Amino acid sequence: MFKILEGSEGNVLGVEVVGGYLKEDIEELKKICDDKIAEGHGKLNFLIKIDQLDFKKSEFGAFYEDAKYAISHMKNLRHIAVVGQSRLEKILIELDNKLLGSVKKELIEKYFDVADMDKAWEFVRS
Repeated sequence: MFKILEGSEGNVLGVEVVGGYLKEDIEELKKICDDKIAEGHGKLNFLIKIDQLDFKKSEFGAFYEDAKYAISHMKNLRHIAVVGQSRLEKILIELDNKLLGSVKKELIEKYFDVADMDKAWEFVRS
């Protein structure tokens, strides 16, 4: 399940995943993103808070659909802040950024610890 975070506006979308991440969640998020793109926000900035994510309650298909959608919309992505509380999450985000990120295209993904939530918001708004 996810909720939209206060502070989301324009081309900045903050999302917190709580509990499991399900296929219905990604379908709803895809609609929100498609609507923002249709409104004229060509490049979207995301803050994704995952410290309350429970992988045991999540559906693998949701992560697959999420990745597939993100890859197909890379031209519409800009700054992505992932906020969590795990060294493994940090390593995975850094690896993802090295593989798919592009400073030239401003597609940059960064990991932030929960204690640095304000810095994460600054990054997606910059």
